[in-house]
Amino acid sequence: MLAAVICGPRDIRVKMLEDPSIQKDEILVKVKACGICGTDIHAYKMGNTSVSKKPLILGHEFSGEIVEVGPAVDGLRAGDKVLGTGYRACGVCHWCQRGLTDRCPYPKVPGEGLDGAFAEYVVVPTPALGKTLFHVPDNLDWEEAATIEPISVACYAVKRARIQTNETVVILGAGMIGQGIVQVCKAMGAHKVIVSEPSAIRLAMVSKLGADMVLNPKETNPIEAVKQATSGEMADVVFECSGSPVAFRQAPHMLRPFARIIQVGMFEENLELSPDLTSLMFAFRNITLRGSGGQRWDMALELVQTGQVKTRDLVTHEFPLDSAKEAFEVQSKSDEAIKVLIKPYVKPSPRGYSRIEN
Repeated sequence: MLAAVICGPRDIRVKMLEDPSIQKDEILVKVKACGICGTDIHAYKMGNTSVSKKPLILGHEFSGEIVEVGPAVDGLRAGDKVLGTGYRACGVCHWCQRGLTDRCPYPKVPGEGLDGAFAEYVVVPTPALGKTLFHVPDNLDWEEAATIEPISVACYAVKRARIQTNETVVILGAGMIGQGIVQVCKAMGAHKVIVSEPSAIRLAMVSKLGADMVLNPKETNPIEAVKQATSGEMADVVFECSGSPVAFRQAPHMLRPFARIIQVGMFEENLELSPDLTSLMFAFRNITLRGSGGQRWDMALELVQTGQVKTRDLVTHEFPLDSAKEAFEVQSKSDEAIKVLIKPYVKPSPRGYSRIEN
């Protein structure tokens, strides 16, 4: 099969590899579409992932058709249209030793530790139907199905925030997950959603999808903007989705006492906090800081399927597999893209490859 392999920093190569084989508790999926995630971009820039230093096929936001099912897998068959993932727990950590493998902090999943879906085929280990793997509903196309994963991350973040119907929310960064958080917060009944984002294309989209107020932090002081929008009361929750240290340091100043910061973005630079800022956060305003590293697949699928969260317009670019390098470069530029999909080649012919055109 053909696959896009990370070989070093900003070095992604499309190679011909052996077709993968499956174990008894795995399925083989023919990939129809796979989105490039922020973690993929981080690995592309660094040349590796957090759990693997070897050349690796990235890609975990995929949809596809099952072509083979291991004998230990129940409820799935060849021909099923699916989205989702599977994982292999480490087997040795505190949680695994107690049989709670779903809490394992070191799981390997397709695209992160295991070969992923920027390829013609991907192996999905231990698929749990209705939990981590789902049938694609008839009213979703392959492209929309591939967006369920980032929306599941957005859903998990909103659940971590415990949004109340009268609350004001600020979202710093309107990439794919930030766009999702805006819509999920509105679906959960948030009173006002304010978004700070420097990209014009992303600001226009998030405004279209339901944000109550948008601002460009390069043009407007976001702290003052939140203060004015709330008549000085400030916000109840900040979702930091940009991974920008500057944005993180702004967040506490946007919040009322006893408010929450949900950290969603990945930092690529050192995060330095002054004593004055940490005192403001923890001693004077009693701010709760929560990480957000999880997914709510079921919630995401329901919200997208029912139209409460819209993702089709968030797909700004589609590339064939042999243009993976260009696809990654486009996704790296926030002024040009929101979500970039890679759509692999169809089954190769003896003298070449018929590819999906843009």
